[in-house]
Amino acid sequence: MVIVALLTLIVALSLSGKAAIACFVGGLAAVVPNTLFAVIAFLHAGARANQKVVKSFFVGEGVKLLLTAVLISALFLTTDLNPMWLLTGFVAAVLAQWIAPILFLKST
Repeated sequence: MVIVALLTLIVALSLSGKAAIACFVGGLAAVVPNTLFAVIAFLHAGARANQKVVKSFFVGEGVKLLLTAVLISALFLTTDLNPMWLLTGFVAAVLAQWIAPILFLKST
């Protein structure tokens, strides 16, 4: 979310408010489903709940993929925001979630 906020600020200062809104909303289309996945996936813990843990991960991933597809589709179909900036925000959020663990591992 921090990367999306920084990118939105940069776009707002350098281009326009509408492009910044598109960038932010596109980023939210990645952040919200991932947050929901985390909530669902980590409902259960412990060795005795291993079947529930596995099931919650699969359910969480399915919900995440479905919600991501619905949000991206809805943004493209129902808004007049620039698709390039929507995808820029979305891709920045997805890349951040893949790069962050690598950066944190190198810092420890």
